[in-house]
Amino acid sequence: MNATKFTFYTSLCSFLLLPQISFGAEIKLDKDKSVSTELSIYNNNLGFVKDTRKIELPSGKSIIAFEGVASRIKPETAMLQGQDITVIEQNYDYNLLTAHNILEASVGKSVKTAMTDPETGKDVFDTAEIITFNHGSPVLKFSYGYETNFPGRIIYNELPSNLRTQPTLLIHVDTKQAGFQDLELAYLTNGISWKTDYIAEITSPNELTLNGMVTLQNNSGTDYKDAKVQLIAGSINQISSQPIAPRNMMLAKSAAFDSVAAEGAVAPTREAISDYYLYNLPNATTIKDQQTKQINLMSKTGVKFRKEYKFFSPLYLNLYGNASNFENLNPNVIFRLANNTDSNLGEPLPGGIIRLYQKDKGGNLQFIGESNLKHTAVNKDIELNTGTAFDVSAEGKITKNETLGKDIREYGVEINFTNNKDETVEVVFEQNFGNTVSLLSENIRSEKKSANTKVWRFNVDPNSKQDLTFSVRITGNQN
Repeated sequence: MNATKFTFYTSLCSFLLLPQISFGAEIKLDKDKSVSTELSIYNNNLGFVKDTRKIELPSGKSIIAFEGVASRIKPETAMLQGQDITVIEQNYDYNLLTAHNILEASVGKSVKTAMTDPETGKDVFDTAEIITFNHGSPVLKFSYGYETNFPGRIIYNELPSNLRTQPTLLIHVDTKQAGFQDLELAYLTNGISWKTDYIAEITSPNELTLNGMVTLQNNSGTDYKDAKVQLIAGSINQISSQPIAPRNMMLAKSAAFDSVAAEGAVAPTREAISDYYLYNLPNATTIKDQQTKQINLMSKTGVKFRKEYKFFSPLYLNLYGNASNFENLNPNVIFRLANNTDSNLGEPLPGGIIRLYQKDKGGNLQFIGESNLKHTAVNKDIELNTGTAFDVSAEGKITKNETLGKDIREYGVEINFTNNKDETVEVVFEQNFGNTVSLLSENIRSEKKSANTKVWRFNVDPNSKQDLTFSVRITGNQN
């Protein structure tokens, strides 16, 4: 045997002969020992839990049974912090105490059975051995033979020691000094998220009241009692991996809904962290498993807006000359807000759905549309598309369509806009062009949106019409 092989063999034997690490009995650390709970919730079904509990630890090696963690925990993210302790090993136990699991864990053991005598109404007891268990139907061995569809009840002499009443993280630690201390377990969990819903009430032709509500959804598999909650607005990147799916989870509790948007509720404070916004809820709150809870996020009055009627031209003006006339084109109704203090807003707005309401002439509030709101930073503009207007319309015709040479074509266009409303409307007409475009003439000055897109913006008086005319030259590649 050469020296290298001998050295490896000697090292391997020495490792195998090392005494196994000996740990004491489990120290149960249930939620009654809780000192504080902090919960950071992200938009994408992710939560960061910081659970602090008080415990008395002996010096040396011990096992902490941290009970009541989220059943959808990402075990690889668990971090335990304490005073003068070293984490040696972590195990996540999600094999819970259910009828199915008890039966499965009792294969090979003797149990009692009970059947009710239909004549006397009394129970008749016997003993049997569970031979196997498959698809919820055990095979029982009695003194008289085997039963595969036993109609009675099974009574267990004891419960399997490897089953737990709730998801538990077993942490093997080495502690330098005995005594009481607070341990903080931090981990990421799926199954908890938040979203924002906004209600905007139009109060005047150019002002609205904006209220935001946060909806919390907890499906993580545990309760968070008196938790300090922070909401993270932004898109957190997560590496996709194949999860180890826990089996035999506890049955879900009945769904519940709770609203804490009480009158006079204090809105959350906010701060920036990294590239995201963090909202601190002002009061501790309890979020139960399988519960939906609503919390007031913001309330703003006198928020200024501008409404426009936006047309996207169906004309595609290109070198092929196939553009045709159109009629009865209706615009999108767009509400534009500037997210700044001059508009009485100036708040970072988490993405969500915004629903708009307005009172009719009789003073009754009516729903007038909804739109998606993206995460919007301060000093950014907001565009809300709430539907289509039918009392504002346009029709267009091609007045010129002429080929002037190879890869050169000129168009003349006339658009007639009609406003049947009793108020002035701001119209926006957006025209896309194929190839390279040169503007030859226009009766209303346009804006350049991009290299191939122009926009005209103008007002149309109540119950009146307005014409837009322009001519352009389209050119392609010259050989």
